[in-house]
Amino acid sequence: SKATVSVLYCSTHTMYWGLLFAVVCIGYALYKLAAKPPKGVALHHKTEPFLGITRDIIEKLMKTKEVTGAEYNLNEFRSNGWKTFGWALFGGKFGYTLYTQEDVKFVLKDEFNSFVKGKGFIDIFYSLLGDGIFNTNGDKWKEQRITMAHMFNRRQLRDRMSTTFGNHAQDMVQILQDAASSSDPYNIQELFYCYTFDCINMIAFNRDVNSLKGVERDCAFQAAFDTAQQRVIHRFILPWWKISEKYGLSEDERMLKKALNNINQYVEQVVDGYYDEEGNIRDDALQGDQTMTGLFLEAAKEEGKKYDRKFLRDMILNTVIAGRDTTGSALTSCVEYLVQHPEWQDKLAEEAKTCFGGNTQEALTFDDIEGKSPVAEAVFLEALRLNPSVPSNEKIAVKDVTLPSGVEVKKDAIVGWLPMATSRYKGYWGEDAEEFNPTRWMKGKAYDDYMYPTFNAGPRLCLGKNMAILEGKTALLTIFAHFRFTAKKGFKPTHIASVTWQNDHNGMQVHVNEI
Repeated sequence: SKATVSVLYCSTHTMYWGLLFAVVCIGYALYKLAAKPPKGVALHHKTEPFLGITRDIIEKLMKTKEVTGAEYNLNEFRSNGWKTFGWALFGGKFGYTLYTQEDVKFVLKDEFNSFVKGKGFIDIFYSLLGDGIFNTNGDKWKEQRITMAHMFNRRQLRDRMSTTFGNHAQDMVQILQDAASSSDPYNIQELFYCYTFDCINMIAFNRDVNSLKGVERDCAFQAAFDTAQQRVIHRFILPWWKISEKYGLSEDERMLKKALNNINQYVEQVVDGYYDEEGNIRDDALQGDQTMTGLFLEAAKEEGKKYDRKFLRDMILNTVIAGRDTTGSALTSCVEYLVQHPEWQDKLAEEAKTCFGGNTQEALTFDDIEGKSPVAEAVFLEALRLNPSVPSNEKIAVKDVTLPSGVEVKKDAIVGWLPMATSRYKGYWGEDAEEFNPTRWMKGKAYDDYMYPTFNAGPRLCLGKNMAILEGKTALLTIFAHFRFTAKKGFKPTHIASVTWQNDHNGMQVHVNEI
């Protein structure tokens, strides 16, 4: 009938337009998600239409795990002749990885306010770092930095930090003596992370956690903290991570949630010591408190600032990642290179004799080390040059800018720099740029922060730089006054994708020999 035909026509007509609308919506969504490589700059050589470098980076970083993100970018610099390159990911992310000294300085100092921690970056790390100093911009960042500067003065280094480093370094000696009595290889990475964990807990929170007594990073907090860092980094690659986080759709997000629960339980114990039941900071908790946290809250109180429990939680986690992971990573790298260059182990031992003054049973002090340990400092800085604790970093452009190199950066583009690459450029560091040679630090030459941004540079230069160097030197001088290390036969450390540079659970396997 005519009525039936009319109904069928209307239904078909409606279906047609509905299907067309759906196709248009899907097409628009795919267009928005498609990788859009930046123009006017050489692109990463694995760039593909629509996907950009997404497929290649998932394959190499998440499936085969043959490289970390920093190594992935370093290899691109090596293959393209050390030139700035552009890249794009499925999901709309695009950006530039910088190389030249002038461009890095431009981003970190000259046009500091034109580049910020982007919303995407902050969102990715918010569940772990919250509003802490490493995950904020503008006034939030500036306010914390000004207040935290009180905690890193020379008096703190001399009186509290140095004593803590020296005492815990002696704890390492006792543990290594047991390891030396066995012919089995020993994972020294675990030892260093426990050392730095114990140190930062005492300095920052006056907590004697004694992880060195058990010498295992598998205590609930440390294991959870490692898991959180390794899992959160995958969010940079996967554009749908927020949905996965909300509904627990991926193993990464499920493991991250579990890890964060363990982390928060630990941190709440610290926070409880400073707040009363009404959520106010207890005056008695600050009396005589010379810890980093106590000094921070006291300074904040004098400046008329008030911080809630969440803020203190965020500050504590930012402090732990700075105090444990970066120096633990650096010391592991030191041993990685020292087993390949045993002559530097001998030089450290000779320097240790001078610093200890013949009594290696006593803990080293600030005065024992300051100005008397050029070898230890050179070894520490050289290991960090080759294996920076934070091997890559990035910001977002808040406006269109032109870099000194002529590269035109568009607003909202990600601008990254790679300490692992700038610290290996032969044009600046010489033909031995990719070789371990601490002597370069003992010639009186001052290297530019923007070619050695291991401690960041410009207004965000690491407040704890001198603390980290002192902690590293104390550890190196103490252990090499007693021991030598050789690598386990056939062992090669496997680096993993994480917020900081670290090895997998096998760590750094060595044989310990007492002298």
